[in-house]
Amino acid sequence: MESDDSKPWRVLVADDLTPDGLEILRDKAEVRVFKGMTPDQLLAELPGTHALIVRSATTVSREVLEAAPDLLVVGRAGIGVDNVDVEAATERGIAVMNTPESGATTTAEHAIALLCSLARNIPFASESMHAGKWEKSKLTGVELTGKTFGIVGLGRIGSIVAARGQGLAMRVIAYDPHLPKDRAPEGVTLVPFERLLAESDFVSIHVPLLDATHHLFDARAFAQMKSTARLVDCARGGIVDETALCEALENGTIAGAALDVFEVEPLPVDSPLRKQERLLLTPHLGASTKEASRKIGVDMAKQIVNCLEFGTVINGVNVPRIPPDQAEEVAPWLDLVTCLAALLTQAFPGQLESLRLDLQGERVQRHQESLGVAALVGALRGSRQTVTAVNARTAATRSGIAHETQRIQVDGAFVDVVRVTCVLDGRARCATGTLLGRRGLTILELENASLDAHPSPDMILTFHDDSPGVIGRIGSILGERGINISSMQVALGGDSGAAAMALLAVDSPLDAEAVTDLEKIDHVHRVARIDFRRGGR
Repeated sequence: MESDDSKPWRVLVADDLTPDGLEILRDKAEVRVFKGMTPDQLLAELPGTHALIVRSATTVSREVLEAAPDLLVVGRAGIGVDNVDVEAATERGIAVMNTPESGATTTAEHAIALLCSLARNIPFASESMHAGKWEKSKLTGVELTGKTFGIVGLGRIGSIVAARGQGLAMRVIAYDPHLPKDRAPEGVTLVPFERLLAESDFVSIHVPLLDATHHLFDARAFAQMKSTARLVDCARGGIVDETALCEALENGTIAGAALDVFEVEPLPVDSPLRKQERLLLTPHLGASTKEASRKIGVDMAKQIVNCLEFGTVINGVNVPRIPPDQAEEVAPWLDLVTCLAALLTQAFPGQLESLRLDLQGERVQRHQESLGVAALVGALRGSRQTVTAVNARTAATRSGIAHETQRIQVDGAFVDVVRVTCVLDGRARCATGTLLGRRGLTILELENASLDAHPSPDMILTFHDDSPGVIGRIGSILGERGINISSMQVALGGDSGAAAMALLAVDSPLDAEAVTDLEKIDHVHRVARIDFRRGGR
């Protein structure tokens, strides 16, 4: 495929994505689509790729990531990211995102469908009827009303399943060690895992596959369940020990089970699971509805575009999570905080020792974690290493840079304000900003001097005496070099150490020779080049 120079981003879609999603991507990027790629094909296509989109069929290993020096983001169109080496991606500053909400309802509905099917033996009855039989007495089921429904994991899907269970007049209990008791959904009782096993008539699994959840349901767990209990797994293969499940079904330890996910997919033809009469099997259909497929494709495409165009990582797995419905609100604040921190470390020389972000106002305070990371990204932008929202904290810790974010009153004249303070060679430097209507990102103060400036990609900051003719001479030198000034803000020097400062937006970056010429002007002490472009590779 020939490169499209009008579209700076290159996106590789390694698995299925809906036409609606592809259309969104193609509007902004050069898109290559493959299905059923071999590992060698994937490695060959990765160089020059900025975004990689996969579903469950493609494995994004450390080797894959190392073959993609330009990669900025991996998008998992779906929920589980066990096919992505998140640790390796984090080390390389590559964002990993998923679409946890897009298929949540569909997956929850599939779990309830399996629950009902198990309770009334529906698939087994249908199979029997198609075989010409009439086995009414053999296929007697059980009611759901009044039964105890145990849910393992109360995330997005688990919470929906809990609500559906209550709608079926079931008693709902749940196990989720990461959820405080006071945050459990109304009508749901949080209990220890052992109690859930002992009391549940039906159990539905909704946790990710981690070291802690691998074979969570093993022979010991099955032995603690009722002999009349039935198990549903629409989460991830490997959470249920398949060998132990076969034994539990054969021995009558539990009454039945339904699996939509497996340790090896596709399920091998000779798998012992296929021989179990009281086991309902579906081929990973959890998110397989037309509605969910379209929503997953569209949501993933929008998230990828947001990440490439604006640097906002929505539904990040290895960055502080920004929900899709909050992305529009937080994105400009992320840019502002990044710019303020970048301004300080580029304007003032010295080793960065610490950084503090002060937040005023409810709107910014609810994004405290994400904004704190954005400040680090801006402050470390000029370092030799590639720093993104993914590895900013790690990079700061490795460099011995202390960092904190606090809620505090900054400026009573505004509702929402952010202030970044960087300690450089033992001296604190600060910049304050806010968002002002259509004017957008606004630098209110630099070193406690009023500025009222708006960040542009290329800017210069001069430190000079407050003397007649200085600004005019600066403009003349830039004009002689064909560099246009699009805006300029002058302020008294505040705590900068100079009598005055001027922040100028220019239409092209200055070279070292131009900076030297400016610094030769009488009464100009120093000139700093400021690059507000989003950090790339």
